[in-house]
Amino acid sequence: MNASPLKSAREPEVTISNLIAELHVMRPDTGADCSLLRATLQEGLDILVWRGQFRQPTTMHLHDDWGRINFSCSLQGDSQFSLKGDRGREHVLKQGAGCISYTPDCQGTSSYAGQFKSVTVSLSPELLASWVPDLTGNLQQQLDSGRLCTHCDCNAEMRATAQVLSHALSSLTHPQQAGENRHAPLWLLGQSMILVSLAVAGHADAVPQQDALSLADRQKLLRAKDLLLADLSQAPTIAMLSRETGLSVLKLKRGFRQLFNNSIYGLFQAERMHEARRRLFVTGAPVMVVATDLGYANASHFSAAFQKQFGVTPSAFKRLNI
Repeated sequence: MNASPLKSAREPEVTISNLIAELHVMRPDTGADCSLLRATLQEGLDILVWRGQFRQPTTMHLHDDWGRINFSCSLQGDSQFSLKGDRGREHVLKQGAGCISYTPDCQGTSSYAGQFKSVTVSLSPELLASWVPDLTGNLQQQLDSGRLCTHCDCNAEMRATAQVLSHALSSLTHPQQAGENRHAPLWLLGQSMILVSLAVAGHADAVPQQDALSLADRQKLLRAKDLLLADLSQAPTIAMLSRETGLSVLKLKRGFRQLFNNSIYGLFQAERMHEARRRLFVTGAPVMVVATDLGYANASHFSAAFQKQFGVTPSAFKRLNI
C-alpha cells in the first residue's frame, strides 16, 4: 500500500504506468494539489483512490500502457475524457456516477476542475474472466473491441462500497489515526468484488433503458431523482416531484422503474439506508444519532429498516466494523 503526491512533469503525454508510479503527472503551472492512494491486493488487481484540488481547469494527455479494465465511481466533482480517433466524442463522469473503461494502448485526454475524488478497482482482463466467467452480451463485445468507455448505473450500494473503500485505504495510509479500525486484504478483496459486480450489473441495467425514454424525459427523471434525494431525512411527495419536473405522476412512477429499476420511495429508502451505513462506518456515530439525522424518531423502526436492507442490525454492523 502506498500514498504519494502526484508530481509535476513537462512531457505533454502521460503514460498510465508512470501516473501510477508517481511520475510524469502534470505541469507545475496547473496549480493542482493531487494525490493517489493505491492498494495492490494481488497480481492484476489494484484499488486506486484519486484525490485532487485543481485551482484551474487541467487537461492531461494520456496513453494507456497498463491494459487494465477499470471500474470507477466518482465520489466528488466531475471529469471529462475522450479517446483519440473517437471523432471528438467526450465522456462526462459526473459526481455520483459510475464508469467502466478498457482502452489498451489507446491515447486520449482527461480533464478536471475544482475538487475531485474517485475510487477505481482496476483489474486485468484475465482476472475479470475468472471473476465473471459467464460475461456475455454488449459489455463483452465492447471489451473484445479493446475500446470501451461506458457509463454504468451507479446505485446507492455501489457508491457506499466506493466510500468504504476510500475510507479503508485512507486508514491504511494513516494507521496511527485508524487505530484498530483497519481491514485485512481479504476484506478489501471482497469489497472490490462487490463494486465490480455492481458495475457489471449496472451496465446491464443501463443498456436497454437508453432507447426507451426520450432525452427530455430522462433529464426530467434525473431532476426528480435529485429532488428526491436532496434531503434524506424527509422524502418529498410524488405530487411535488410531478409539479417540479412537469412529468405526470404515472410517468414519474413508470420512469423511475424504467431508469432506476426501483420505485420512487424504494429508491429513497435504499439511498437512506446506504447513507446510514456510510455514516456508521466512516464517522462511527452512535446509532441513535444516525437514525435521528435521517428522520427516524423511533430507533426500532430505523433498526428494522436497516436490517431489512442489509440483513444485520445497525448495532451489529458497528460491532463487526470496529
